[in-house]
Amino acid sequence: MKNKDLIQLLLMQDPEQECMILDGNNGGGEPREINLGPVNHLITPSNADNGCDCEGKSGLTVTIIGYGCY
Repeated sequence: MKNKDLIQLLLMQDPEQECMILDGNNGGGEPREINLGPVNHLITPSNADNGCDCEGKSGLTVTIIGYGCY
């Protein structure tokens, strides 16, 4: 995905919504192509309880982008 493609996709999202990325390696992995999203994701209590950046955000809808979906 090119930057211009991501920009166009993000322009279709709520500009006030937080944007998060799915991270499987705590940011320490190799560069990967974004091949998921942007999509809306409702933060669940399980997400909030996993000790990640979702603490205190249960019930909040965020925009998600990520990689690793084949």
